[in-house]
Amino acid sequence: MILLGGALGGLGVAALLRRGWLVALRDEAGEGRRRSMAVVRARAAARHRHDLALLSVTPELHAARTVAWALAGAGAAVGVGLGVVAVAGAPAIAACVVAFGVVAGALAPGARLRAAATRRRRDVLHAFSSYLDLVQVLLAGGAGVETALVAAAEAGDGWAFERLCECVVRARSARRSVWDELARFGARVGIPQIEEVAGSVRLAGEHGARVRLSLAARADSLRQRQMGELEAAAQSATERMGVPMVGLFLAFIVLVGYPAVALVLDGL
Repeated sequence: MILLGGALGGLGVAALLRRGWLVALRDEAGEGRRRSMAVVRARAAARHRHDLALLSVTPELHAARTVAWALAGAGAAVGVGLGVVAVAGAPAIAACVVAFGVVAGALAPGARLRAAATRRRRDVLHAFSSYLDLVQVLLAGGAGVETALVAAAEAGDGWAFERLCECVVRARSARRSVWDELARFGARVGIPQIEEVAGSVRLAGEHGARVRLSLAARADSLRQRQMGELEAAAQSATERMGVPMVGLFLAFIVLVGYPAVALVLDGL
């Protein structure tokens, strides 16, 4: 009896310890999941803020657009839902259609914002690469660093060069380094490549290195990265072009094989 009581007591203690361990593991897993979700939400909010700054859209205007699109989606979905109720008499399906219209309308402005911001980031990177090339040419021609930065920004046109020119003018007005202003611009619109180039060139200038060589190295690196992205996009487009061909081939097989299959089934 003593041995049996000791064994039961040991099993009870082990069960309590195991339960405590399980609770601790569950709490730790829940804490890790909450931290991961907080990081994901913070990154999404930062990306959304960068997109708004890049497109010069205020949060109030984006919220108004979201509400307007949600109301428009709800109106269109209500019309479709009433038609479904009148034809099929299915109010549940109509409610699902209305809910889908509201959600789709609310998500549409965000999707358009992300697509437009992606295109503009690509345009800014192309313009910034050209800007670095112009600065290198002017430095090779004997111009000073400040003169080359200002002249290169004023030489181009388009939205991206206008922003670069604004950075140069703002830096000269505030008596700051142009590279510091470009780094702030890259951080504000969410383009880390501009921050990296500005930091590298600023560090080279502070340590007495040749700015032109540093610019050439950073411009080549940026250009190679852009070429890699273009090649990846081209390969993706090539792979997508194969999908219709496969669909046509399967349709041809079905078209050719259907009479034979029908004859076999009729013979059975």
